[in-house]
Amino acid sequence: MSNDELRQRHRKRRAELDRAALANAAAALSERLTALPEYQQAGRIAAYFAVNGEIGLEPLIEQALSAGKEVYLPNLERQSLRFSPYFPSQKMRVNRYRLPEPDVDESEMLAPAALDLVLAPLVVFDAACNRIGMGGGFYDRSFSFRKNRAADKPVLIGVAHELQRVERIVPEDWDVRLDMVVTDRAIYRRAGRQVS
Repeated sequence: MSNDELRQRHRKRRAELDRAALANAAAALSERLTALPEYQQAGRIAAYFAVNGEIGLEPLIEQALSAGKEVYLPNLERQSLRFSPYFPSQKMRVNRYRLPEPDVDESEMLAPAALDLVLAPLVVFDAACNRIGMGGGFYDRSFSFRKNRAADKPVLIGVAHELQRVERIVPEDWDVRLDMVVTDRAIYRRAGRQVS
């Protein structure tokens, strides 16, 4: 099955989840993430607001803000991502993909390398921490520096419903592998990758 076919199939599966299943998955995911040392040590965390059946991060965002962590959401106005600060009273706008993002000046945005931890949405993943996203390439372009040098920050964690896992993904040359994937049911760490 091609990456496009996998993407279409799993977007449909994800979109079929009902509200109760989505809420339960978000709560379970938050519990797993907040127990990770990578989360506990992070000061600047990139998250997102879930759409179309993506696993939700709202409980995690609320917990992170309560713990005094800085939360950032992706800004998609360029070919690669910048990250805008988020807090509950933040004025929001809808971008060209109809996704909410903080309405802030560019001077307030962070470059990807300034983050400690990135929670990346995905459509399909495998246990080796390969990821298929929506197809725009934003995360791969934005974090390509993680492939070209010994940088270990930010920690890249894909987040998903367990039902989005497949046996194997053949990565493309431009794909940036994740350090781990956390789902509502499990944690997958990339082999040979020690992140603390």
